[in-house]
Amino acid sequence: MILIIIKSKNNCKLIIVDVFSTQAFLFAVIVIFFAIFFKIPFIPVLRGGYLSKRFKSYPRLTNYLFSRSRIIICPSSFFKKKFEGNRFLIRIIPNYIDLENYNFKKRIDLSPNLLWVRSIHSIYNPIMAIRALMIIRKVYPDAKLCLVGPIKEDAIFSDMKTIIKKFRLENNVKMTGQLSKKKWAKLSEDYDVFINTSNVDNTPVTLLESMALGLPIVSTNVGGIPDLVKNNEMGILVNKDKEEEMARGILHLIRNPNISQLIASNAYNYVNQIDKKNIIPQWLTLINEMGINPQV
Repeated sequence: MILIIIKSKNNCKLIIVDVFSTQAFLFAVIVIFFAIFFKIPFIPVLRGGYLSKRFKSYPRLTNYLFSRSRIIICPSSFFKKKFEGNRFLIRIIPNYIDLENYNFKKRIDLSPNLLWVRSIHSIYNPIMAIRALMIIRKVYPDAKLCLVGPIKEDAIFSDMKTIIKKFRLENNVKMTGQLSKKKWAKLSEDYDVFINTSNVDNTPVTLLESMALGLPIVSTNVGGIPDLVKNNEMGILVNKDKEEEMARGILHLIRNPNISQLIASNAYNYVNQIDKKNIIPQWLTLINEMGINPQV
């Protein structure tokens, strides 16, 4: 990233910086420093769920960096509310997806086959997904859980393996590792409920993708998710780290196919509104407002 900036500094008219909140926060900081040093206009896009804590931990640094941007983009009203008090100029441009890459599947009768897609990391609380599955298995012994996402050999992964072995879940839990969007979208056809167990989140694209695939959602209600998923209309929201609530939500969808179909339909209607053909023009308008003629 740094090499690209250095090589392109004389021709670069604008840098758009995705700002995440874990280790990648440092990458954004470095890129913004270089943008300021070379006097290249930049637009930060606030994405990570922990960013409010980052801003509180490093107030001078973040104020120095972000006050030098003419505008900051938030993908949801959640972050806009949090950061408007910092006197930053903020605009909402939602995350988008390309609906052409996703096939909507109408699920008539739901089976207890659960899909989870994130990094195997403590902030996404994958152990909650396994615990919810254990509750579901008391009703449906053959219930399945597939976890898709990059795996790091750390304490969380070790704990997951211990639980799976202790409760003999080897035939019920599958971990695929990281898959391309195309591959996990294809894999989703074998599953009927999408679950999201995050402890911290903003506006996860995986939820938008699950909506586009026709998967009804049961998710924790953290961060910006309630701004994205209307409870009982576009999904079922539960409190974080409450696997009993999540299991009840999953069973409610399975036992009430009319409700699950309505939820999936409402969610799909929403992602239609944020298809890339509707959102990219908002970016082009913004770039034009900055006096830059975007090449499309």
